[in-house]
Amino acid sequence: MMEVGSWLWKLSYMFHVISNAAFFGISLVFTFADNNLLKEEIVKKYLKISSLFVFLTGATGILLLSILSMNGMDDLTNNPVGQSALAMILGYLIVLFVFSLALIYKGGEAKVYKTLFGIMFFSYLFVYLLRVYLTT
Repeated sequence: MMEVGSWLWKLSYMFHVISNAAFFGISLVFTFADNNLLKEEIVKKYLKISSLFVFLTGATGILLLSILSMNGMDDLTNNPVGQSALAMILGYLIVLFVFSLALIYKGGEAKVYKTLFGIMFFSYLFVYLLRVYLTT
């Protein structure tokens, strides 16, 4: 049974890291993009692709957190790994909210898209830096 749990952990962790990195990269590109790249039809295409990465990040994050709590981590505030997980949850909620705003935005202004992607990029960056600080 532990072999299946280990396999599930590794597989979900791989998908989690890959989807996080892909979305982080997309948000980086659109945060610092020029106005030619921030046309509404281009941004909407990448938002559709990004929705897969956001979904995979959330789904695998929930799976990883449930596996982590099976080993006795009921109170996530007691140790740095748990605090790091709480920071990731908060960062994901911020990104999910702003991503939803980007999906429903119909104005097509490059400045608004740049701001929305900037919020997502810098919140992810802050969470990653906080994770490194807490877990090392």
